Amino acid sequence: MRAASAPGKIILTGEHAVVHGVPATAMAVKRHIRALLLEDDSGVLRWKDPFSGQLISYTQVQLQQRSELLALRYASWQQGHLAINAILPTPADLLVYSVAQALQGTELPGGDLTWRSDLPIGAGMGSSAAFIASLIRLFSPKVLSAEALMHQVHFCERLQHGKGSYIDAATVSFGGCVEVQGKNLTPLASQVLGDDWYWIYTGSPLSSTGECVDRVRQQFSHSEIWQAFAAIAHQWQAATVTQRSALVRENHRLLCLLGVVPRAVQALIQQIERLGGAAKISGAGSIRGEAAGLVLAWLPEIDPSALNLPEPMYWGALEEEPQGAVSFRL
Repeated sequence: MRAASAPGKIILTGEHAVVHGVPATAMAVKRHIRALLLEDDSGVLRWKDPFSGQLISYTQVQLQQRSELLALRYASWQQGHLAINAILPTPADLLVYSVAQALQGTELPGGDLTWRSDLPIGAGMGSSAAFIASLIRLFSPKVLSAEALMHQVHFCERLQHGKGSYIDAATVSFGGCVEVQGKNLTPLASQVLGDDWYWIYTGSPLSSTGECVDRVRQQFSHSEIWQAFAAIAHQWQAATVTQRSALVRENHRLLCLLGVVPRAVQALIQQIERLGGAAKISGAGSIRGEAAGLVLAWLPEIDPSALNLPEPMYWGALEEEPQGAVSFRL
């Protein structure tokens, strides 16, 4: 029996800006996706899709054929023939592709694959990267360094995000805190955020990360707004808690200008600011609907329950996870 685990993440500074060459800082969080493989000699891999609940099974030939089809669909998107959210016919296809990439042509172990997750799906908490990282750790025939794992995760993620950044792949692979700029990764000392930092789940966005990134790229590729994001990134590491709260507020203003913060989430953040706190989305946000995935919030001496969050919103304390994706035998 084999198992693997990967943490989620939260972006502290630089969402969207990281795609445009600006440094971004992220932290792995103590919420995980765990995968367990109970092996047999059937030559068939079976699992229940974590997205739809559908029972899925693949032989090695089927897995390889599906992987090749998905690679062709990505090439079609690159040529402008497919929309970004049409590359993957189903969310489960990302997991299929990840297993195929992890095997690197070696034999597919048959058996039952099961999942356990306390990460909200599609919330900007890195659930896709965590799914991919746990699968690569579980099925790779060799032990990969954190850097090699990061590159494999990013390679698989491109089917979902198009021209996404390395921020999710780096954080779930290395754990702890990281700064990412382009393909360059810098592990950071613990952010020591304190007890007043929280995450708030506002619901799953109606638009995908890839759609949001594409829209922002089309409208702001040559904008000076990225210089303002860069100024926040350069100040973050040396800032005090009070200074960081001001940077979070400024980051929120810039994200609103990008058009990725729905009105309902803006209203929530206004409420937090009136109470003396600060907040911003942490992830791509959304260009449709009223949910935006994850929000990073600083609530000094404020009980988050005082926000009276409507369903499906909920919150948790922000805790750093120092370890990246790992595999082990049971």
